[in-house]
Amino acid sequence: MSQRWFTANVAGVLVLASTSALAAPVTITTPFMNLENRAVNSLGFAPGRFARIGANSVVPNGDAGTTGVGTTVDLVSGLTVTRTIDFNPGPIIPNFFSRGLGDSPSLFGAWTLKFSNGSDSAQAVVSLPAGTSYAPFVNTITLSGTSANPTFTWTPPPATTVNGYRINIYDKALITADNNGQVTSRNVAPSITSYTVTGADFTVPGYSFQLGRNYSIEISLIQTKDGGSGNLGNDNLASISRVYADFRPSNSGGPAVNLPVLLANGSFQYNMSVAAGELYYIDPPVAVGYDFLVGAGNPSFRSVVLPVGIGDGLYDIFGLGAGGAATLLAHDWAGGATFEFGAAGITGFRVGGIETSAGLDPSDTTAFVTGVTFTGAGSFTGTQTPLTVDVAAVPEPETYVLFGAGLALLGWVGRRRRRAGAII
Repeated sequence: MSQRWFTANVAGVLVLASTSALAAPVTITTPFMNLENRAVNSLGFAPGRFARIGANSVVPNGDAGTTGVGTTVDLVSGLTVTRTIDFNPGPIIPNFFSRGLGDSPSLFGAWTLKFSNGSDSAQAVVSLPAGTSYAPFVNTITLSGTSANPTFTWTPPPATTVNGYRINIYDKALITADNNGQVTSRNVAPSITSYTVTGADFTVPGYSFQLGRNYSIEISLIQTKDGGSGNLGNDNLASISRVYADFRPSNSGGPAVNLPVLLANGSFQYNMSVAAGELYYIDPPVAVGYDFLVGAGNPSFRSVVLPVGIGDGLYDIFGLGAGGAATLLAHDWAGGATFEFGAAGITGFRVGGIETSAGLDPSDTTAFVTGVTFTGAGSFTGTQTPLTVDVAAVPEPETYVLFGAGLALLGWVGRRRRRAGAII
């Protein structure tokens, strides 16, 4: 093994150390195997269904030369299968190893995990209970409360076993190829369906929750191996579903806002249950306009209420038809007034006329809170595509070119794909 220098944080002090040809005793803490159901997100974690193996902590860690492999017998072919287990550290999980196995039931038998450092190694065997299935997603996440202590509330899926929930928060400014940006993690009982951010939950030395930063929150539904709620750790986790929502803590109060996730194409997607005629506040980042579209099988939009106090408070509302054709429905519509699309509703509309002088930050998910009602009950899984203006390219504010925001994320998300397992 060649020598490699690295830094370690010991009691808040950075220590310079090195790997060497000498082996180090290996210790495994909380080895696990579970099924995961992961929603779309803006963090670069690959969505989908798969099994995952790994350990919360392996010491020495990957920076100190430790490597991991998992071995199982394919339940169909009977052949031995071996997979590398990746070192996937983050601010609160500096010694974390994991590997996604894909949605391959033939690989869902017991696995032997082996971690080695030089001539020293340690092993653990992990498995799933018979009949383990994928947990469904919680279907609504809302944001309310204050800037310093935002509160997130979610709705459990109907007729589903819930043994607990896990809340993970990621600081998107910290995410790199070697850092998943996870700054806090907390498990809560199945009877709790809300979480208020408090400083005590952020235990990374030197880190604190900050206003104006871009975060993503993950609300996970947990089903345990022993069927109880006393141990919600990864070692007792049979199945977990992960739903994500982006937010920026700058809201000082107001109505509960239903939060979206950011897709790679710049659109914002929701996952929430709705009832006919009830007002819901939704808030994608915007600059000069945005498009609203319902998802497949969703009820149509019945009405919209736009915010007051943004620019001159007047907006243009367009109906969106086939191919994105826009038809003007209202000019200089006042914020705060309800615009009705009619009893049949509409599947898509555009809001324009937001002045660039309003200075809305396209990354602030609480900058432009909008109310919508629907023609019927069901799920809203629609998208909203923000429209931004290239101010530097035009001499006059009246002349601008609209384009879909967030396209630069395509390369960034692709760069982050290998980090898909680096979450607890």
